[in-house]
Amino acid sequence: MSRNLLRLLAMACIFHGAVAIGQQDLVPGHARELAVHSLATPSIAHLTVTTPSFADGVEIPKENTQYGGNIFPGLEWTAGPQGTQSYAVIVQGQRTNDPHAISSIHLVVFDIPAAVTQLDKGMTAVPDSAVFGPNVHGPHQAYVGPHAHPDATNGYHFQVLALDTTLPPSDTVQYDTLIAAMRGHVLAVGDVVGISSHDPNTPGAVTALPGPVKVSTGLLQGIPGRNPSISVFKGVPYAAPPVGHLRFREPQPPAAWAGIYKADHFSKLCPQIGDPSAMSEDCLYANIWTGARTGTERRPVFVWIYGGGFSMGTGADPTFDGEALAAKGVIVITFNYRIGVLGFLATPELSRESGHNASGNFGLLDDVAMLKWVQQNIAAFGGDPAHVTIGGQSAGAGSVGFMAMSPLARGLFEQGVEESHARYSHDTELRYLSVSYRTLSKAETDGDTFAVSRGAHSLKELRALPWQQLLLPRDASDQSVETGSDAKPPLFRPVVDGWVLPADYSETYARGTQNKVAIIAGNNRDETGAVPEFTFSQRRAAGNHPTPGNPHINVTLTEFQDAAKRKFGPLAEEYLKLYPATNDDEAAEQSANSARDNSRISTYLWALDWRRHDNKPLYTYFWTHRPTGDPAGAHHASEILFVFDNLGMKDQEWTDEDRKVASTVSSYWVNFIVGGNPNGSGLPQWSGFDPKAKSVMELGDHFAPMPIASDARIVFWKKFFATQPAW
Repeated sequence: MSRNLLRLLAMACIFHGAVAIGQQDLVPGHARELAVHSLATPSIAHLTVTTPSFADGVEIPKENTQYGGNIFPGLEWTAGPQGTQSYAVIVQGQRTNDPHAISSIHLVVFDIPAAVTQLDKGMTAVPDSAVFGPNVHGPHQAYVGPHAHPDATNGYHFQVLALDTTLPPSDTVQYDTLIAAMRGHVLAVGDVVGISSHDPNTPGAVTALPGPVKVSTGLLQGIPGRNPSISVFKGVPYAAPPVGHLRFREPQPPAAWAGIYKADHFSKLCPQIGDPSAMSEDCLYANIWTGARTGTERRPVFVWIYGGGFSMGTGADPTFDGEALAAKGVIVITFNYRIGVLGFLATPELSRESGHNASGNFGLLDDVAMLKWVQQNIAAFGGDPAHVTIGGQSAGAGSVGFMAMSPLARGLFEQGVEESHARYSHDTELRYLSVSYRTLSKAETDGDTFAVSRGAHSLKELRALPWQQLLLPRDASDQSVETGSDAKPPLFRPVVDGWVLPADYSETYARGTQNKVAIIAGNNRDETGAVPEFTFSQRRAAGNHPTPGNPHINVTLTEFQDAAKRKFGPLAEEYLKLYPATNDDEAAEQSANSARDNSRISTYLWALDWRRHDNKPLYTYFWTHRPTGDPAGAHHASEILFVFDNLGMKDQEWTDEDRKVASTVSSYWVNFIVGGNPNGSGLPQWSGFDPKAKSVMELGDHFAPMPIASDARIVFWKKFFATQPAW
């Protein structure tokens, strides 16, 4: 590849910042010229391009536009001339009566292998080695169908270019830079043109929040969603970059900017194990999906906190893309927060510096900062700051629980959703799951040990280290915690510091000092040691290798019996009578049954503690649906796609049953966010928590109450928990 080509692509690097939209600037996702006009030369070869969905020069079917299903129509082309190394496909829309009009970009795919000469109808994922480029929805986006403005008829050019090179992918490639990089490398071009007009009779034709939105720090320009009635604001700063002297400090307010901030792409991830080029310490950004048409609306708000064991994750994960819930009337916010060492380091020096004699909860303080930003700014997006629900899964659910225990979050939200791991304070599983915590003294000791291991003997030296030197491998665990098994929690995790978290679970619930909020909480069938039957033999062959925050999975009779003796001690014999097994398969099944009973009973007992001092609505569930074809069953996090009604974000075959489950579950969540009650018209009744019922709502394969366990097993688990110290 030529040095000039690499140089041109390097010029594509862009950064978060304020950019004034001047008279000569283009709105992101638009171009001044069609690609074939810009790149073709008189001697260039011709490609014949066709689509199975419409003929050249005729109307594009509604299903291929944003007024219909937004389905890619499919594309086929003749092979390029000798020397072709790759193809690029670019779809642009332009007014039919003005060839000099600005064009909108609806699809860019580059580095399509030379052996590939078609893109399938309904395509949502590109061929191997190919890359989605930027379009009107931002960088690396799938097909966006036509959505003509009122009084406009547009021609949509489905263009194919044969290149004598490939282009190195980049997270920050801009359209103009890609065009420049292709110049001089185009061997052949061709296109097929379809016509599309504005459809005033389609509800989705109304675009939400046209124009900049004013927040406390300046003006923001978002982008249309895949559904044009939704506006998306990506990479919005909610706190100052926690770099330099702000590393290991409480988040500070973001700086104001002049002009209009283009919120059109996600920020980089907070530092974690992975590709360093995708990460930055400058990572405290939020993403907002809203269907409000004006800033005077007051829609309920759902703030989602990602999981990942407090050591990985991003608010840009497409699993919890907020567009579908926003279309149902909820404003959705995702965001990045600091994780690992950068989010949860405590040392005596940091505690003294804080002014609160506390440290180790910078990630939780980011949560608080996000919620304060919501209170101050969400009305500009049509949101109601008095009607905020926070939700999360795994470590995100743990964060919801910690926010409910933190006086710093009091009044910042009124409802919470905890997906996995709301646990009884005497449950030994709580000690290693993503709801685990450390004492301040233990965290400070571990922090000093870590600093010395990195050659730092002062806070100043720690802040001077490159962030890459502060990362720990994902298997870094806290071996000092006795869990009754080989399972151990991640080393860096939240701290009961006396300030962010004044007390542990047991003390908080006993005193009733938690924030009084409504709650949905539950667990999944195939998590926390439970696995589906069809995986038993495979797991035996692979062996057991527990990672931080995850349990040992027993799939042999010997493992099952040894684990029982270790965990239950003098109660092991009674336990093995309640969960009898005489061979490996029976042992694996009973181990899974035991783990499921444990989670349901533990959450039931947690709810009893919670309810003693909080009479707000409380709903518990047990997720049982295995996504079609999923090899891990109804596993940890498998519910998220269904909760967000986001099956389309994963490229696989879904059944009508999957879609029905997603519709039902997402409707429960939206109803709860809107009114504190998941029930609604056409939905199976979900009763609130009843201490006398000893049941939980099954969500998934069935939608009905189910017992948490048999009476004998409930008695046993209560007896066992009574032998364990409270956390």
